[in-house]
Amino acid sequence: MSGKSARGAAAASFIREHWARILIGGGLFAVFFANAGFRSLIGNWRELRRLRADISRLQVEEKELDGRLRRLRADDGGVERVARKELSYIKKGEIEYRFPPPEKK
Repeated sequence: MSGKSARGAAAASFIREHWARILIGGGLFAVFFANAGFRSLIGNWRELRRLRADISRLQVEEKELDGRLRRLRADDGGVERVARKELSYIKKGEIEYRFPPPEKK
């Protein structure tokens, strides 16, 4: 016997001995992986994981913003600093100096 025919005979023998297990295994595979319900379940599980990660990220961001808000409410200096930095406000009587950006060579 050549190598291919020996393997073929071994495979045929294996199938004859284990045909019921192969059939049941194939049926279970089809039930679990070939239907839309199982694929939908897996998709929903992945979406749940993504949403939980988003929730934890947003909770951390909320804590940071809450701390910033508490610091701004604690004193007027914080509000003034933010207004000057982000909105370019100046006090009455102050002179604002603006310098052109340095030229690139």
